[in-house]
Amino acid sequence: MIIQCPSCRKKYKYEKERFNGEELKKIKCPHCETVFEIRNPEFEKRKAESTTAIHSTEAVSESLEKVARQLLREKRISMAFLSGGMAGQVYEIRQPSVILGRSDCDVVLDDPECSRQHAEVAVRANGVYLIDLGSTNGTFVDGIRINEMKLTDKDEFSIGSINIMLIIRDRINEMDVV
Repeated sequence: MIIQCPSCRKKYKYEKERFNGEELKKIKCPHCETVFEIRNPEFEKRKAESTTAIHSTEAVSESLEKVARQLLREKRISMAFLSGGMAGQVYEIRQPSVILGRSDCDVVLDDPECSRQHAEVAVRANGVYLIDLGSTNGTFVDGIRINEMKLTDKDEFSIGSINIMLIIRDRINEMDVV
């Protein structure tokens, strides 16, 4: 690569290997003895590639969220509370992510065994997922502690002493009922 002293404007050939994997190098001009920094062009390429990767990841993320929102328009996804203080109540999921917990969440559960932000019900392009958010006492499906699990219609899960059933229905069928 060709570098140029910012003071005297003298040009020099500089081998890229001399960067030794570093992003910046300090150079002393042999002609005027000015010290200046040069940037490794390989780092510029990497930066451009990583920016492209970030943009494409964001685009994929946005696309998947659109598909999840479409799923929410086509399906009525609800949680029916089978036990606990909310027994008999039904909560309709209207957004791609619903946080369940004791406080600072979308659905507040009155149970001392429940963490502040205990679990998430996430609607994704390929279905509905139950995700434990690092809770102390765990999230259970069929008595088995889970970290993340895809749920289907009528699957039951437990948070503390509260049992919840996921219900998935086609919205078209709801309109047909008279």
